[in-house]
Formats: sequence, structure tokens, C-alpha cells
Amino acid sequence: MSSADTSAGMDMSSTFAPFFWAFFVSIFLGGINIAQAYIYFPHPTDRTSAQAIAAFMLILDLTSSALVAQSLYYYLVPHFGSLEPLKTITPELTAECLISGIITFISQTYFVYQLYSVKHAGALVRAAIGILILFTILTFAAGIGCVTMMYVFASGVLADRSRDFEIFFGLAKGFGALTDILATIAMCTFLSNARTGITQTDGLIKNLIQYVVERGAVVSLIQTLLLITFYVAPSNLYWLAFHINVTKLYANTFFCMLNSRKTLWEKHAVKNRSAIISGISNGIELRNRSATVESGPDFAFASLQDSLKEHLEMPSKTVVISEV
Repeated sequence: MSSADTSAGMDMSSTFAPFFWAFFVSIFLGGINIAQAYIYFPHPTDRTSAQAIAAFMLILDLTSSALVAQSLYYYLVPHFGSLEPLKTITPELTAECLISGIITFISQTYFVYQLYSVKHAGALVRAAIGILILFTILTFAAGIGCVTMMYVFASGVLADRSRDFEIFFGLAKGFGALTDILATIAMCTFLSNARTGITQTDGLIKNLIQYVVERGAVVSLIQTLLLITFYVAPSNLYWLAFHINVTKLYANTFFCMLNSRKTLWEKHAVKNRSAIISGISNGIELRNRSATVESGPDFAFASLQDSLKEHLEMPSKTVVISEV
């Protein structure tokens, strides 16, 4: 072998490039999640349980990054130049898949809870909530099945995939994407029907719809691309690139939902305007009584229910924000 051939080395970009650059992007997204968590904590107006879930989400996100880093190290450093290790998936990547399922479940459950927390929800909303809860559970259950197959058939994941793994993976990601799409449609439809004709409340609803659409579009797109690349390019690791980062996006949208409350409050809250907004635990609702702000700008997405006539007849009302 000539010195030129030796110095050229082995080109493994077609195999590891998607994995490497996906990890690079995930570190960037992980940094955003840390910044979001820093903004959120401490949050004394939220319940302890809500803050515990947020802390748990952050820990899971950081653990996910560590597990992916360990796996990338294993494939590229001790076994540099060899594709043999790719025949078996690392236990760390399997554990990361479990964490991904948990993060997805928490994020989707929290989003569905925004619909569940609405006061005076009609039959259509309750039906939508039931369907979304079912799909959320199916997503998580399929994810557990996928993780089980990864443990049982460790050599049938990255190369020479087992049929059982493909089925559970497709179910988990398919139900996940469907849940995000349906949740986005349901929330946007509900908020659109909640318009009151009042500039202040309609402006708030418009911003909520915009956020819901952006959140739903991003996670649904990545889930769909993950599903497509998994089946269209089975001999490449393109799907793994989307899998690593969809976890970060779910964690990011979760913290965004928590932190966006203050921004929306500062943008839309004005003194002596007839808009009474309940918190995450009670939904958002117009009430025919006066109150004062005590617990801070902590509200989320739910309904603004009142007719224009009733709204104009309210002589003196202030914005009420209740805690999580």
C-alpha cells in the first residue's frame, strides 16, 4: 500500500455523517432547553408538582445528550475505521429511546391538558380530548414496545433490522405524529371559535393560535421526516438524525409553553379591561365578577367564553391569573 493510500484514510462520512451532525445540532438545541429552564426556575407561582415535572424533563433531556454522546464515542473512537460495531446498537442508545418516549409522553400529555382544563367544554372538545388521550397512550405503549425490541434484538436495529422492531418503531412514530397533528388542529379550532370580537381578547387568541401552529408544525414535520427516512433509506442513518433531535424539540416546546405565559401576559394585559383569564389548572375563561392579580402572569391555552353583549355589559373587571 502506498503512502498516499495510507494518508487518505477511510471515508466513513456516508455512514456516520448524519449521526455526527445530528448530535451537533442536538447540543445546540439542548443549550436552548437549558436556557429555557434557567428562565423558568424558580417559578414560585407554579405548583410544586408542575416544577417537579419541569425539572424531571430537564434531567431527562441532559441524560439523553449524555447517552447519545457515549454511543457516538463508542462507534467512532475505540472502533475507529470499523463498521462492525454498527451491527449492534449500544445499550445507551436503547436507553435514550426510552427517554425519548417519556419526554414525548410528558410533552403531549401537557398539551392535551390545555384542552382538558377548559371550562364549559362541549361534547366535541371532550371527544377530541378522548381521542388525543388514546393516541398519546398508544404512542407511549408503542415506544415501550420499540425499546423492548431494541433490547431483545440488539443486532437488528441499525443493520439487518428485525421485522418486529420496524413495526413497533413505525407505530410509535406514526401515532406520535398523528397525535401532534390532531392536537394542533383541535386547539386551533377551539381557539378560533372562542373569538369574542373584542380587540384585546382576540389579539391574545391570535397569538395563542400562532404559537400552537408553530409548535405543532415543527414537531409533526420532524416526526414525519423521521418516519419517512426510516423506511425509505433503511441502509443509512438519516432517521437517527431526526430521532435524536425530535426529543430536544419536545423538551423545547414544553418549556416554551411554560415561559410563553409571561410574554403573553406582558403583551396583552392592560388595566381595567374586561378580560378575566384563568390559569392552567382552570383554563382561560371570562367571568362576570371582579378580581385582582395575585399570583402573577401564569396562564396557558384554553377558552375565552363570553358573548360580545355580555362582554360589553361588564362594567369593571380586571385580569385574573391563577397558578399552575
